[in-house]
Amino acid sequence: MTHLVPLGDTGWSVWRDAVLRSTGFPADGLAPFTAPNCAAAADALLAGTGDEDVFGKELELALESGSAACRRISADPVFREAVSWQSPTVREALDGLLRGTRKRKKQREREQVVARYWQRYSAKNETVGFFGPAAWATVDPAAPALTVTPGPEVIAERTVELEHWTLAEYARVLVADPEVRGWLPVALAPHLTVDADGRRVLRPAHPPVTVTPAEVAALTAGPAPARDVVAALTAAGHLRAEDDGWLLVDRLVERGLLVWAAEPPQHPRADAALRALLDTVGDDDARARALAGLDRLTAARDAVADAAGDADRTTAALAHVGAEFTALTGTDPHRRAGQTYAGRGVCYLEARRDVSVVFGGRFLADLAAPLAPLLRAARWLTAELAAAYGTALADLYDELAADGAGEVSFADLWFLAQGALFGAGERPVDAVAAEFVRRWATLFGLDEHTSGPVHRTAAELTVAAEAAFPADRPGWSAGRLHSPDLQLCAAGPEAVERGDYLVVLGELHAAWPTFDCAVFTRWHPDPDRLRDALAADLGEHRVRPLYPTSWPRYSGRVAHTLDGRTDHQLGFTAAPGADPDRLLPATSVTVQRADGQLVAVGPDGRTWPLVEMFSALLAMHAVDGFKLVGAAAHTPRITVDRLVVARETWRTTLAETGLGTASGDRGRYLAVRRWRRALGLPDRVFVKLATETKPVYVDLTSPVFAGSLCAMVRSALNAGRADAVTVSEVLPDADEHWLTDADGRRYSSELRLQLLDSVEAP
Repeated sequence: MTHLVPLGDTGWSVWRDAVLRSTGFPADGLAPFTAPNCAAAADALLAGTGDEDVFGKELELALESGSAACRRISADPVFREAVSWQSPTVREALDGLLRGTRKRKKQREREQVVARYWQRYSAKNETVGFFGPAAWATVDPAAPALTVTPGPEVIAERTVELEHWTLAEYARVLVADPEVRGWLPVALAPHLTVDADGRRVLRPAHPPVTVTPAEVAALTAGPAPARDVVAALTAAGHLRAEDDGWLLVDRLVERGLLVWAAEPPQHPRADAALRALLDTVGDDDARARALAGLDRLTAARDAVADAAGDADRTTAALAHVGAEFTALTGTDPHRRAGQTYAGRGVCYLEARRDVSVVFGGRFLADLAAPLAPLLRAARWLTAELAAAYGTALADLYDELAADGAGEVSFADLWFLAQGALFGAGERPVDAVAAEFVRRWATLFGLDEHTSGPVHRTAAELTVAAEAAFPADRPGWSAGRLHSPDLQLCAAGPEAVERGDYLVVLGELHAAWPTFDCAVFTRWHPDPDRLRDALAADLGEHRVRPLYPTSWPRYSGRVAHTLDGRTDHQLGFTAAPGADPDRLLPATSVTVQRADGQLVAVGPDGRTWPLVEMFSALLAMHAVDGFKLVGAAAHTPRITVDRLVVARETWRTTLAETGLGTASGDRGRYLAVRRWRRALGLPDRVFVKLATETKPVYVDLTSPVFAGSLCAMVRSALNAGRADAVTVSEVLPDADEHWLTDADGRRYSSELRLQLLDSVEAP
């Protein structure tokens, strides 16, 4: 297959396309916060060999240096534009910091805010806006190890899109407009089915609903404009007058049987889908009014895009698009306001990095051997999850079939299975994940390890890994695909070519085709080629869940965009974007035994192994469960050849840090240095609190970052939530970032590959 090249002689292949994620601000931007002299003075004082006056002077110098750095950053127009996208409140903090204040506490709080955002933009490879741009790279075995050609600018292309929830709210307003709603489509909810007798509606995990002939006619007439449905009901004699038809439609919607299908699918260009729908409105005045509102939203969005490069114009344009949205919908323009990662505005920004990158033969050859045991383990993980959940699903099937019937409702089984998948009690995945970690601990010798890093060669690990993870095939079709995130510790392409580098495994997204994501595919020059490649790997007639807008970790910007032409949408609840030609309502599927195996049977007789119907949900567990080390208080850095498969990590609790009660610049700084010494931490770390979505970069020599860390811990303690604290080493470090811009400044980056198992699922 032309989209694949061999990964050495491992039996796996790698896609020729790869994704490069990067920061939008250079890594050296964190250097001004470093205060080694202050750290040394504090450490000496804590050890009983230092001088109080010396430490006091060094602390004041470091505080002033950090304050100056925060003021410079706050005045940086590019940083101000980035912050404008994320929080108007933070923009106010930047302005307040530049104005100055006599209240030291307020100044410190503002500096900590600046440091939190700055570390995210300079140290975290998050694909978001121009401060986290992505680019497509190429894998070519015939090329040098690494070829990097930066463009004249960091950013090659930017785009602004309306959030899906924005358009969904506007669609809700249109449904309420009496002159527009009649032209909008209604349809049977995507998870429901009218039975063969035409007398009942089948629902997941609920008894069927008996319906009248008129109701059946309304439910089976769509998707169609509501006015056409009402007219057909009247013409067929089901109702005496059209007013009765509208009452019937409204009653069916209230009962959750019929849905307004005006909400566009979750997709970056959902506005185009909504516009196409509104173009079908047959009444000129109604169509003009409906389109006028959408035009206001898109014009305001375009004004935001036109403001690129100007922080003040961007702030004003974002305020305007929010005001337009509120004027049209009566709804607040922010969702989950104040949440760093979950918060959503009316629109969002994406960007493509201006760089050409090719990874070549030497790099692939170095990577193949150490990745092989990890990929074998990923195969085992999918096989074990499939077996564990196969047993759980079989038990549920037996319960549902207790009356002796050989056929049960897939929708009922799906509903009941959610407890085993995502419930609070003991689940099959928990035992599999624990066993996965245990086997790695044995392979790495962690039970006997006392100190220092662990180094293994691929040659000595491969045979042991084959014995430890003896799966001969993956557990389901998409279990063939794995996507590792890799960071290179290298001074530049020349260092990679001569072998003077390390590769760091961030995550391995087991059984997850991560390229199938709008945030990446929108920048690919030929998305159809990616779609065909994915279909070649995974086959046709895949079943993919039709996710509701409330589904975690799914939105328009990360929606599936590589659905195969024959793929089916599994409707398991009310959700937007149902395609009548591809929709597979869960209630239309049954589960039967065939040759001793459980299979799902579609209404056309097509069958799938039952586990395939749950594969998307199992993949979530495969991603979360691929952990090579457990939750010990300390785990060393683990390296296989030149691949670091686990960073050195420390685990503690909020209370044990002693940081939550520290006060004052001196008290907080000494508390942080004391904590660092107690755990044996390096000076630069990533810290993950249970109350935070993602890790935060912290320079433990910096008073600004020390204060920020103490504030985070104090806030978490006050929240009274889970108190786990995980700390990991920073790798690569500042001088080990190979990605540069045209001026030679270094940026943190992450390579995402997509790897295919040569062995197919059962």
